[in-house]
Amino acid sequence: SNHIVMPIALRFLDRRQQVSGDVRNLLLNARRISIALILALGFFYFQLSGGSDALAAIGLIAFAGVAQFLPSLLGGIFWRGATRAGALAGLMVGALLWAYTLFLPSFGGDLLLSREVLTNGPWGIELLRPQALLGLGGFDPLVHALIWSVGANTLVFMIISVLSDANPLERLQSAQFVDIFRAAQGANPPFETGSARSEDLFILAQRILGAEPARRLFDEIGRIQGRATGLPLPTPAMMARLERELAGSVGAPSAHAMVARVAGQADIGVPELIDIADETQRLMETSRQLTDKSAELERAAHELREANARLRTLDAQKDDFLSQVSHELRTPMTSIRSFAEILQEEDIQSNDRQRFTGIIHEESQRLTRLLDEILDISRLEAGTLDLPVGPIDASETISAAIDTVGGMTRARGIAVTADAPPGLTVHGNADRLRQVLINLLSNAVKYNTAPEPKIRVVTAESDQGLTIDVIDNGGGVSREELTSVFDKFTRGLRADQDQGAGLGLPISRAIMRTMGGDLTIEFADDQTSFFRASLPRAA
Repeated sequence: SNHIVMPIALRFLDRRQQVSGDVRNLLLNARRISIALILALGFFYFQLSGGSDALAAIGLIAFAGVAQFLPSLLGGIFWRGATRAGALAGLMVGALLWAYTLFLPSFGGDLLLSREVLTNGPWGIELLRPQALLGLGGFDPLVHALIWSVGANTLVFMIISVLSDANPLERLQSAQFVDIFRAAQGANPPFETGSARSEDLFILAQRILGAEPARRLFDEIGRIQGRATGLPLPTPAMMARLERELAGSVGAPSAHAMVARVAGQADIGVPELIDIADETQRLMETSRQLTDKSAELERAAHELREANARLRTLDAQKDDFLSQVSHELRTPMTSIRSFAEILQEEDIQSNDRQRFTGIIHEESQRLTRLLDEILDISRLEAGTLDLPVGPIDASETISAAIDTVGGMTRARGIAVTADAPPGLTVHGNADRLRQVLINLLSNAVKYNTAPEPKIRVVTAESDQGLTIDVIDNGGGVSREELTSVFDKFTRGLRADQDQGAGLGLPISRAIMRTMGGDLTIEFADDQTSFFRASLPRAA
């Protein structure tokens, strides 16, 4: 994470990003991804190698592979002539020989190298046999592979390093690593104040930790030093604390080197060090992008959870609706059948026969209304309902709807007023608009619990068309019901069990939208809501 992932990230991140940031999330994610990849590779190797007999050899094969880092590691520490090109060349040659002499043969001829190649060598050349290369046989396969891979790795590393020229950065690195004990007089010596400036240390902390964490850290150190304002003094204890904080993001060696150089105890000056720290800023953008992606995924997961809960609610509502519809169908059908059986008897009085016939007729109409509602909502949603539209007089339709519910309003003592002036011409269907208004007015009557119930029908014209507001003083629909009141099979919180099947409002909204308008709920204030039906102007 600190010596491979972070340098690669610093190399490829956009150099234009000059902002501070925290790199710890990137390093943690890199570690987790690396663990997952290594476990996955081990599992695939186990599957391809044929099972548990080869499982015990995975460790030895892996150690032989990791041993390819040894020549470059030792050369980088002890040999100032080592170069990047030599290290890469040696690693590639060693890795290829490790794979040819040990890794691929471990599959027993089932992957890339056949059994014939393992036995006789490629093209029948025995000197090229993977486990007896150039006739070097009689050794354990692990020892044989280590001799060839690490030996060739070391040889190529040295030859290429001698033949290639080190760039200034490589020379600087070799001087720092090879002469580390002479330059620092031991590992991690105690800090001295020297020429360190609090401003430079604060800039370094911002570049690595981020602006806000750096500010909190320096404020805390300042309080420990008894300073109410300003940056803390660059004491040895303060710089040691800063080093520990930076080590959590970039590793202990890098953190110590950075703080030491700012403190004037190394060969690199402050400007160069700030340039190095600036590279760390580039991780900020990646970290921020990862955070944004994580937040986006969290939002998507939250929306999926809400949708799932919504589907569960709708499924439960559907079950409730089917139960209610079956009950409502069964009740009138039971009455019809019972009174039909009574009518078959011969000794029934004429007035009783007429009364029973009327009951059968009323129950039949009740069945018809329920079936019509179900059929209407199905056709409206499918777009197959033949609904002729054209210019209609909205004033007449409003008056007709109010007259239709007149019996209900008089029985409840509800006053209904309307301000629809004559000549309100809109584009729609008179019968269907009347059906919608009757439904809204009926709901305003049934659910109005005010001491002195009142209903107002208010119209308003605009360039877009006409709005018809049905307003009652019973409180209306609450904000909690907004998301579900237009759903099928749903009834308001104040509805009784015998107050319809919950299809009136969804049918009404579907009708209004089919006519080019809409049916919505508007709020006069936080407590009072009303229904608004809108239609476009007639052409």
